[in-house]
Amino acid sequence: MNLVFAELARRFGLGRRRVATGSGDGEIHDERGSDGVHALNVEPSDPAVEAHLATLRLKVPHLIGSLAATVDGLLIAHDLPATIEPTGIAALAAAQLSLSQTFVAATHSTHLQELVIDGGSGHIVIYAAGPTALLGVLTDAEAVLGRVHLEARPAALAIAAVLSTPPQE
Repeated sequence: MNLVFAELARRFGLGRRRVATGSGDGEIHDERGSDGVHALNVEPSDPAVEAHLATLRLKVPHLIGSLAATVDGLLIAHDLPATIEPTGIAALAAAQLSLSQTFVAATHSTHLQELVIDGGSGHIVIYAAGPTALLGVLTDAEAVLGRVHLEARPAALAIAAVLSTPPQE
């Protein structure tokens, strides 16, 4: 396991546990739709989102894994190794994105698009995927961040488009 992520797991008590998400009916629900933002209503293993994560794995050298989550920290889909617990990382990514968005708002800057954490032995890059979701990308230290951005920015936009599309009946 990469040292950066092992340290995160140790500090935040993350292990190889599995946590159920959503309301128990197999779906993730986001009830915020009243403010004009499309509410999320997606399967936790959304195949279209998984396809974007799989494409990142093929295109980004030194990728450890990736995930998509709601901004509330609920896991939508992941392509992470078994040594990294995805629901905990989804929650941490959402918390970090929220904190960074608050910081950006406090400095009167524009909307936050992404943030990069350099952990010495790897990078954690979190991209806003529309107003209700995020894309988290974990790499080792050898990854070229320019290449990561080149592939992950369009993936975040594509994931946002998938998640903003109302479910087909």
